[in-house]
Amino acid sequence: MSTETVRDTVPAGGVRDRAWALVLVAIVGAEFMLQLDGTIVNVALPTLQDDLGLTAASASWVPNGFLLAFGGLLLLAGRLGDVLGHRRVFLTGIGLVVAASLVAGLAPDLPVLLTGRVLQGAGAALAGPTGLALLATLFEGARQQRAFGLYSTVSGLGASAGMVVGGVLTWLGDWRWSLLANVPVGLVLLAVAARVLGVRDENVRSRALGVPSALLVTGALVTAVYALVHAAEKGWGDAPTLTALGVSAAFWTALFVLDRRTDEPLLPVALFADRSRAGAVLSLLLLAAVLTGFLVYLVLYLQDVQHMNALRSGLAMLPYGVAVLVTTQLLTRHVAKIDMRVRAPGGLVLVLAGVLWLTRLSGTSGYTADVLPALVLMGAGVGLAIIPMNMIVLTTAPPEFAGVTAGVLQTALTIGGSLGLAVLLIPFTHGGEDVSGVFAWSSAGLVLALAIQLLAWFGPGARE
Repeated sequence: MSTETVRDTVPAGGVRDRAWALVLVAIVGAEFMLQLDGTIVNVALPTLQDDLGLTAASASWVPNGFLLAFGGLLLLAGRLGDVLGHRRVFLTGIGLVVAASLVAGLAPDLPVLLTGRVLQGAGAALAGPTGLALLATLFEGARQQRAFGLYSTVSGLGASAGMVVGGVLTWLGDWRWSLLANVPVGLVLLAVAARVLGVRDENVRSRALGVPSALLVTGALVTAVYALVHAAEKGWGDAPTLTALGVSAAFWTALFVLDRRTDEPLLPVALFADRSRAGAVLSLLLLAAVLTGFLVYLVLYLQDVQHMNALRSGLAMLPYGVAVLVTTQLLTRHVAKIDMRVRAPGGLVLVLAGVLWLTRLSGTSGYTADVLPALVLMGAGVGLAIIPMNMIVLTTAPPEFAGVTAGVLQTALTIGGSLGLAVLLIPFTHGGEDVSGVFAWSSAGLVLALAIQLLAWFGPGARE
């Protein structure tokens, strides 16, 4: 595919650059909306809880319902994109998010609200990996670098931006605004995407969906995410947590046995046989665990120990997002000639430096001296590392598996985030006002991610 066309939907001549920009607006804008949906209701939970008369336990399923559907359906959605066409599935996902946001935003009670949130997660699962697969297959060369730069920016900013936007919308109006805001934004993105991408996928070939494998992987992911969410609330020794982990392990075992006997496996061995790609996926999982725990537990520290309200704590996290934005959009172009396998570990070293800075936190720490420098270091490190890690995963995969590869990448990020919340709950609950243990454990995870990268990319037998 030429770098000068996006199939036959991008006009030629003088409007070509505008067409490329609209493609990026459609795909990256949708990804930003999906990222926001994961955390935008978090700061509105107290207001939502009072309005609908919910307990804290039942209100917690408003964010968790989205997470279960999103994490559980990612691999199936990636396969659907490979089978039915990434454009069709991408547009369907955005449409489902819009409809589900309307249902959730107007919900009169908890069952309707949870239905909307689950459908939102399902729509996000359809749109997320297929949009990422489109970036990998429609862009090449410098444009691909730029596209992944923008994608990585919104990935890095999404969770923290969701808390800020959710806090502002709840402060200005009502918790429902944080859900209904998707409707006009999603309709605009849907119109732009339909116009510049179209619905025709020329390279789709006839292949089996693999319904038994799809059911198994969905069951495995849903039970795994449920186990991690439950562990974050109740602990690792709780019976439902252990039961869900066991059921998930059984599903995974059955999936691998079934995939070995089929000509069209849902998780092709080729995706994991490449050391560079496998190393990038594992290190992304660990990075997601650290960053999700950092965003949640640091905000709790700012609210509980430094007595910031939801809006102030959300705004306090802005330097992290600004550092991600500056690094991905300004610094990356200056370091683009450096081997991606060097840039990614370098970024992780910066993240590690920021996490180690946070191990100094205590009940008497201040924001300017003890939190702000760490936010800047971590944001710059994420901005430096995330683009090469994403590109190594997606650009080394066979084109016919672009959708499922994107699903694997986003599943690693989702599972990693849930794992981080569950594991880091242990030092958080035992530390009281002293959250330094959370970041000591996080630094160990980053050291492991660095070791995996260095062994996979530079160890004995690594390919150039």
